[in-house]
Amino acid sequence: MINLAVIGLGVWGQRHVRSAQSSGRFNVKMAVDPETERTTPIAKKLGLNFAESIEEALSDPSIEAVSLATPHTLHTMQIVKAAEAGKHIYAEKPFALNLQDAKRAVVAAESAGIQLALGHDQRHYPVIAELKNMIGNGTFGNILHLETNLSHDSIHQLYKDYYDNADVPTERGWRLREEEAPTGPISQFGIHRVDTFIHLLGEIEWVFAAGSTQAVDPTFLDSVSVTFGFKCGATGYLGNSLATPLYSRLQIFGTEQWAEAKGPETFADYRECSLINITVFSEEEQKGYSFDIVDSVAKNFSSFADAIEGRAPFIIPPEQMIHNISVVDAIRSSLETGARMMVAPA
Repeated sequence: MINLAVIGLGVWGQRHVRSAQSSGRFNVKMAVDPETERTTPIAKKLGLNFAESIEEALSDPSIEAVSLATPHTLHTMQIVKAAEAGKHIYAEKPFALNLQDAKRAVVAAESAGIQLALGHDQRHYPVIAELKNMIGNGTFGNILHLETNLSHDSIHQLYKDYYDNADVPTERGWRLREEEAPTGPISQFGIHRVDTFIHLLGEIEWVFAAGSTQAVDPTFLDSVSVTFGFKCGATGYLGNSLATPLYSRLQIFGTEQWAEAKGPETFADYRECSLINITVFSEEEQKGYSFDIVDSVAKNFSSFADAIEGRAPFIIPPEQMIHNISVVDAIRSSLETGARMMVAPA
């Protein structure tokens, strides 16, 4: 068992505790959060030692790894600090908000000889694993196009309250600041499907993005549409909104067949696994497959543990970690300029 400290004990930090424990690979010893009045009772209920600063966890020789469920703007700095302290790191997305910081974080981890893992758990969905196998087996023929939509309104009201100067819960309020989500819904959760695109079809060469500001405030980007060009020659599309009821879909179009994956109907199930079935179409037949809802975050922690123990590399290679942020950088530039943008090399 690997001794873990969870940094940040908000909604998703508590998920880190649950999933790390249920993976059977981690002993969650400590929780860290500066909001002591709110989080001390939570840590006590979870049976965890409690600290107010990350430095307390990093200076504790019994702590072997840390997970970061902290504001996005803190991730790179905290990764560098943890690497310098010799701790393995599991960082929530986005682990950096620009390409320079992404490279800095990966270099810090590599220089320190520690493992860096990211919270892009959708690679562990049974649906995604099946689609990855089908692509590898040539089921679809030549891949022409990959398309997805990932949208929900779980933080829509929070944003409306924030822009109306109403009270917003402290543990979620940081997410609403522009510097924490410079590409709106992409920064919040659409970035997961960018990672899925990279996992399924490889490197992305260019993006063209457009956004709308209809749901929260005229100054706030609530919905984004992005067209992608892959190095393999395929195209892609991502629709992403934080102001419409839950919808999750992914489609692959090939010369021989195409497939559509869809997600669950309830947000509670979505939080566990956002794609749960596949329908495969060809001229001859239509086949449907359903998959169990799994704790993909626990599976991601297991991959992290495998990397720490030298059993297998973490599921996301470092170059793909950096490439993801480079793609998001290009999306931001496209939104700002209205032009198609090339993705900078990792």
